[in-house]
Amino acid sequence: MNSILLVYLGISFTHLSFRSEGYQFLGDLTKVLLMPTLMLFLMQQGNYPLLLAALLFATIADALLNKGHQGSHFFWGMASFAVCHIFYGIHVLSLGVDWILTAIAFAGLMIPYSLLYRLIGKQKGAAKYLAYAMLLFMLASLLTGLASLLCIMGIVLFIISDTMIGLDSLEIRHISNTSEMGSYILAQLLLVLGFTAL
Repeated sequence: MNSILLVYLGISFTHLSFRSEGYQFLGDLTKVLLMPTLMLFLMQQGNYPLLLAALLFATIADALLNKGHQGSHFFWGMASFAVCHIFYGIHVLSLGVDWILTAIAFAGLMIPYSLLYRLIGKQKGAAKYLAYAMLLFMLASLLTGLASLLCIMGIVLFIISDTMIGLDSLEIRHISNTSEMGSYILAQLLLVLGFTAL
């Protein structure tokens, strides 16, 4: 197995252990090391400037979300992840997608999106969550059109992770950091592996 990926997995398990045991500082520190490690893997694999930009903004988002799921840090963390998704989307478009599959996926994803709108649409500040969810679903549709199983699995896990964060931020349900980060760590890994396998 690739040595950099082994380092990534090692940091991941260490981070999750710190989170589950309540070591906040060490958990925060190991969290911001995750995406730079994947960036090193990407640089080893070839020329992926858009993916590197995506992971750079993901690193910024990770650092900001260390401050919690409320307030201005959370907003800018969401914004950084939005930029991350945009860079991912541009990379996918540069590869070419099956637009029929993309359209079918997008139509299907409008079902959970409509449910999300009914759930939070009238809450204060709902617009930013709905806009972010739309961007995430658009990326998921493009990745479906790319027909990469690893990328599709990655974006599904990303949606699960972001749903957990959203529920916690809106104080609908508290989700443990370990569950949220476990999904996120695997999501980013699968996306990177999917892109580099194409």
